[in-house]
Amino acid sequence: MKTKQIPIIITLLAAGITCLVSAIQDVSFSVYTKRLFIAVICFALIGTGIKVLLDRSFRVMEEDTEDSESGEAAEDDSADSEDKTDQEEE
Repeated sequence: MKTKQIPIIITLLAAGITCLVSAIQDVSFSVYTKRLFIAVICFALIGTGIKVLLDRSFRVMEEDTEDSESGEAAEDDSADSEDKTDQEEE
């Protein structure tokens, strides 16, 4: 899964919401910039944490599916070889 965009999207959403709230509250420019800066930094960190968590989760899931697929393939190969030995005996 492509998780590169997750921190960017979360940060932009937080910045947009901060802009709307500040505009509705009619705050001064200095308060607006402080709020925006804090929101961008905090949500960039949160987005990065979510990205790392998802990357680790998908890596584990991919390893599990590879293990189960290789186990099924080994079982299929052993079943095929048993069938061949049975046919050779006849």
